[in-house]
Amino acid sequence: MSTTETEHGEREAQLVDLAAFQDPETLLRLGELSRTAVQRTENGVADVFTGTVRLDKVDEEEAEAGTFEQLDEEELDEDERASLGLRPIIPETFLDAGVWRQRRAVWLNSAAFHATRSPVYLWRFIRTSAIGARVGARDAWSYLFATEYGELADKVRRAKAGAEHIADLRADRRKEAKARRREPVTVYALTGCTSYAAAVIALGETWGLILTAPALIPLFGLLYVLGHRELARRAPDGTFAFLDSTAAADHDGPVTDERITNALRDIKLLTAEQTIKPVGLATRDDLGNTTVAFKTPAGLVCKAIKNKAEAFAGALGLSLERIDLTQGETPNDVILWVAATVPFSEDAPVSPLVDADRWSIWDGVPFGSNRKGLRKTLQLLWSSMLFGGAQGYGKTSAMRVPAAAGALDPQCRMLLADFKGGADWEELENIAHRVIIGADPASVDEFIELVDELIEEMDTRFAKIRRMPKAERPDMRLTPAMAEAHGMPVLMFLIDEIQEAFGVVLARKDGLKEFAALVEKLARLIRRGRACGLIIVAAAQRPSAKSVPTDFRDVILKRYSVHTVDDTSSDMILGDGQAKRGHTAAGLGRIGVGILAEEAGSEKLQVDLITPQEFEVICARGRALRIEAGTLTGYAASGLLTVSGILAQMRAAFDEAGVEELGSTDIARLLHQQDPAADWGQRDGESDKQWSSRVGARLGREIEEALDGSGRSLDRVKVRTLAGTEGRGFRRTDLTLVLGA
Repeated sequence: MSTTETEHGEREAQLVDLAAFQDPETLLRLGELSRTAVQRTENGVADVFTGTVRLDKVDEEEAEAGTFEQLDEEELDEDERASLGLRPIIPETFLDAGVWRQRRAVWLNSAAFHATRSPVYLWRFIRTSAIGARVGARDAWSYLFATEYGELADKVRRAKAGAEHIADLRADRRKEAKARRREPVTVYALTGCTSYAAAVIALGETWGLILTAPALIPLFGLLYVLGHRELARRAPDGTFAFLDSTAAADHDGPVTDERITNALRDIKLLTAEQTIKPVGLATRDDLGNTTVAFKTPAGLVCKAIKNKAEAFAGALGLSLERIDLTQGETPNDVILWVAATVPFSEDAPVSPLVDADRWSIWDGVPFGSNRKGLRKTLQLLWSSMLFGGAQGYGKTSAMRVPAAAGALDPQCRMLLADFKGGADWEELENIAHRVIIGADPASVDEFIELVDELIEEMDTRFAKIRRMPKAERPDMRLTPAMAEAHGMPVLMFLIDEIQEAFGVVLARKDGLKEFAALVEKLARLIRRGRACGLIIVAAAQRPSAKSVPTDFRDVILKRYSVHTVDDTSSDMILGDGQAKRGHTAAGLGRIGVGILAEEAGSEKLQVDLITPQEFEVICARGRALRIEAGTLTGYAASGLLTVSGILAQMRAAFDEAGVEELGSTDIARLLHQQDPAADWGQRDGESDKQWSSRVGARLGREIEEALDGSGRSLDRVKVRTLAGTEGRGFRRTDLTLVLGA
């Protein structure tokens, strides 16, 4: 660019083509740079030859008038801030209401804690101040009279250095002590002490001792400081705590990031310089269990902590059962769960089936709770179940839970094979369609025949399902609608102590062949029968290759084992390799607690409690439901009594009273209301005792006559009468068991 002067003498700019002064190589390079620069702009793509941008023709019409509003830039949310590596301006702990609630609770707890210990603190203060007074007087005396020279004189005397040295030390001591007493600091201190004492005495004489007490605060404060210093000097760690700590014991205190870091350092997974990074805030559930999420430093992953879980729990001051480690989104993300108490240390909860009026097996079986307190519901329709373990640890009690669920479903047909031959399942006989009791050869043959019948029933059901329209059978599985419409109720086959049946078969001449055939039939029944509504619930006491064959066990998808003597026995029930994966029933040693192995994994459970007495009531309820629904069949229906006479009258009396227990005289009064001419009422001149004895004997006699030949009995028991007193009478459940209604 050059300039020229105008007519007024001003300089005027003039454009000069600098490209004319450039060599061809420089021009080519400038052209490439210009095209590259234009291509990177928002205006378009540069022309290949000249680098000029070709823009569409812009509409030159004037825009209508309007209002333009400048939009503010949106603030970054938490995720965007984290992705940009920005730290939060205000920590979460200052904004979280739960954290402030915890802080208030801690403050109130600390205030109450220290208030209750104030007498102890007062005594501790007085004792420390007394020590301070003694130590202060001792140190002041030692300084003013140079007592350290006396110690030197003793050393010289013991060394027998000569009397002249001792005399010199005594002279030096007198000289040093005199000099110290004349020091300005000493004079000022003594003057201050005497002035303070005189002022306190004057205040006491003028205002009294009570108003003088505040003036003594500096004195006691000084004495406490001297005593505190002396006690700290005596302590091995050089510290002295006046107040008791409000923190709970380490194993009961909160699991903080500092505590976790220290534990990981103790087991050599972290160095002294490394720490964990907490993720969010710790949470606590309704049971008091705590969940903490944290991120480990590079080089330490969740799997490494899991491998040393027992040592990690010990470093936290907890048992292994009280912690659980799971991996988060990345291997460095760890979620630690800590139980408030030792899992399963309390009594097992009562099963909800105890109070249920009825149940549907399609809704699953409420089975128990895991160590985190989470409820476990089993879906047995598609898997069947195997129970095992040592005798006396709750195997039969656990097996009672699915049996109770089936009993309370009137559309569930119960089949029972009790090879133990005891009384554990006698209540179930009142609702079971088929019953096999004992391990004699005839019972085992009947069991094999029943298995064949079930296979035939299974094939028949599949044939029915195949003939149905596809709209009714979307996945070739039985549904509640199909079961009701086509008469295919759910079949629950309970087999207790199945190893007894296998033992009888193996003892026969062709035992191995029959045993293999029976196992194959059972496996086929379990494998295919689950789709058509067949549930097998089996139990074995002595796990072995013959008592629980793998071909039989492996097709059962749900297995539960109580205490066993070793890992081998546990694996015979739960499956091969379960012990190596950390799931073993060996050494559990607690009744009602076992290991549940499922398709999704294994875990320790505490089974809900159903006592034999409660199971009896459940079975009576199930029988009544089946009679009402018309589904009581087979063995249970063959023993039904004709409800008439005294038994029908007693049932009507219970219905009218609406209670579960009636005394003999209560029943007599109700029977008198039904039929005044039947002579159940109290006669003129008859005492209460005579009337009670008469109607009690008559009830017993007529009940015995009504039950004659049935093999059943209805005895009087201790009950609570309508008057609220204890007496002899009858229970509705006993009458229901006898009548079957």
